[in-house]
Amino acid sequence: MIQSSFISLLFILYGLLVVFLFKKFVDDLKLSLLLVSPLLIYSIGFVMRLSGSTTMIDLGFFFTDFSVVFIYVVFTASLLLGQLRYWKK
Repeated sequence: MIQSSFISLLFILYGLLVVFLFKKFVDDLKLSLLLVSPLLIYSIGFVMRLSGSTTMIDLGFFFTDFSVVFIYVVFTASLLLGQLRYWKK
């Protein structure tokens, strides 16, 4: 259990560091939270997977898979919206 709490603390500190670094480049906090939220969701899911309960392990797999799908959806949506905006020029 100490190992999982250390890993979660490490992921949270990394997420806060990334938000701090994005804050230097972007004035809007929404974009940096959008970019860091998959990391936080993945870290929560990873910690849940380390627990011994089967229900928590299943939820952990759901959160880790959800964070990967979330990244793909955001990336694809940004590509499509960028192409639509480019071709309307």
